[in-house]
Amino acid sequence: MKKIIIYLFLSIPIFTIAQTQEKYSSWNSLIVDFQLNDNFYLKNEAHVRRTNFLSDWQQILVRPSFHYKYNETVDLAVGYTYSRNYRSTRNFNENDAWQQLQLAHKSGKSSFKHRFRLEQRFIEKVLQMPNGNYDIDGTDFKMRFRYRFTWSMPLFKITEGKNIGITAFDEIWLNTDKGIVPRSINQNWFYAGLTYPLSKKASIGIGYLDAFAPAGNSNHNFINNNILQTTIKYHL
Repeated sequence: MKKIIIYLFLSIPIFTIAQTQEKYSSWNSLIVDFQLNDNFYLKNEAHVRRTNFLSDWQQILVRPSFHYKYNETVDLAVGYTYSRNYRSTRNFNENDAWQQLQLAHKSGKSSFKHRFRLEQRFIEKVLQMPNGNYDIDGTDFKMRFRYRFTWSMPLFKITEGKNIGITAFDEIWLNTDKGIVPRSINQNWFYAGLTYPLSKKASIGIGYLDAFAPAGNSNHNFINNNILQTTIKYHL
């Protein structure tokens, strides 16, 4: 933990002097869960992500997972993520396995969540061929650690049993190469938005997501993606 804190502290000056490219995107998500019994449930996420707001594809992502909710505080999960990534050179796929621990607690009207996720990533390698074209040449294996802190609370009542709420989170993504020790920052997300219950089983959220990440393998050039994020959640 001390190494992580020192690394993040030393990285702050790098961000302040780096060159940053601004992007504007629209990301839309559908998250569905199904309760098997009091402790176990299934979840699936589908994400459709467009960049240059709506004109270009950025990513399509599907993420099924199996959860064990020990109590109101502890939630354990294992899952798989498939993503199709769109680039100007060559589109490529990524397949990830991951393990997750989420801790939840409340204070007054506020709810807090701490999500820890370790990912094993299998990423298709895009290489430039001698003829100048780009092609897939094998698969890279990498690991990544993610920590998300989420805060939420109800704002005001619309009708009986229906409140508009506010949600904010920050998530840091750390490359760990082929081990578990952080080596570099992969990206950082900050989100703030509103949620509204459509029914007892469904809700919708809309807000602003700022995704800040290095451009390719560069430590001096970054992409700041300004995103309109829309999420529909449904409980079967």
